[in-house]
Amino acid sequence: MTNEANSAPSHRRALLWFVLVVSAAVNAITSIVGLSPYVSIAFGAATFLCGMALFVGRRGQR
Repeated sequence: MTNEANSAPSHRRALLWFVLVVSAAVNAITSIVGLSPYVSIAFGAATFLCGMALFVGRRGQR
């Protein structure tokens, strides 16, 4: 494969990692500050979904 073909999954993984870290941090902050539980649940769900997407993508490479 060319480098261009390999760069798309790499960009997607980088974006997923970024969203995972940011959503986990915001989830923790919303829990500590005591904002609405729905906000915390939304960011927790985003964290979970990004983690699962990274896991499934990693398992698919093997």
